[in-house]
Amino acid sequence: MQPASIANDDFIECWNDILVPKWKRFRHLLSGNGKIHSDIALDNFVFQPGEKVLDIGCGFGETCLEIGEIVGPSGEVLGLDCTGEFLDIAEAERVAAGTQNVRYVLGDAQTHPLPEGHFDVVYSRFGVMFFGSVVMALRNAHRASTPDARLCMIVWRTIADNPCWGAAKEVALRHLPPPGEDALTCGPGPFSMADEETTRAMMKAAGWDNVDLFRRLDADICIGTSVEEAIDYQILVGPSGEIIREAAEQGQAKLPVIREELHQRFSAHVRDDGGVWLPSSTWVIVAHKSSATRTGG
Repeated sequence: MQPASIANDDFIECWNDILVPKWKRFRHLLSGNGKIHSDIALDNFVFQPGEKVLDIGCGFGETCLEIGEIVGPSGEVLGLDCTGEFLDIAEAERVAAGTQNVRYVLGDAQTHPLPEGHFDVVYSRFGVMFFGSVVMALRNAHRASTPDARLCMIVWRTIADNPCWGAAKEVALRHLPPPGEDALTCGPGPFSMADEETTRAMMKAAGWDNVDLFRRLDADICIGTSVEEAIDYQILVGPSGEIIREAAEQGQAKLPVIREELHQRFSAHVRDDGGVWLPSSTWVIVAHKSSATRTGG
């Protein structure tokens, strides 16, 4: 049994019970914004025909289908996620697309049994930051990868570098207290790998100690197709959503003033199509296990 300090059970329960309905509602924003970053970062990952790829925290499976097209029929992609409803959607879309070289499995990436020495690439787009132990998850993937495998990740930088999340958090904290130590959370949070030194240390501890690329990627992303949707999004998802949820009755009482302040702030960032766009920032990371040819610069 895992020690309580690193077990993912409570985090997984939170994802399935609290976040899944919200992520399904705002999938067009969450997945769409993830795609903005992964499309820009794609050339750094150099997926090749015939490669076997493990996609950690694959969610709705969009990245699996995209990578599956690149690696082709001689390659394969395994999407691993802890949320069954996400994978049900992913599987339905895989079938609809007629994709044969992608499959999905429900499990905790820290402990799920994976075939040893099997994968050429371990990939994750915003999928590893929420684990109780990133080291355990990456070490499990390390065991499951070939001797010259590479690790390709996209993770959020600090919330200060991400007004797409930080702006609403600032507003929420003007009216509500931060979540307490006993708050129901879905893991360490999206910014747990924001510090480069800490993330390099975790990768090294998991065996991914040859870092080829650790590059900042900045891009504006859409947080709502309208100001009202952007407000709904921020009060239900992300750091501001957690603050409001954990404040319970107080959070509900403060919602009108929070919504009004968010309306004022977001209205300044509306584009011609009516969407609200704010800056975001991530790390694009590539590492490998051994002296394999480097894939980035």
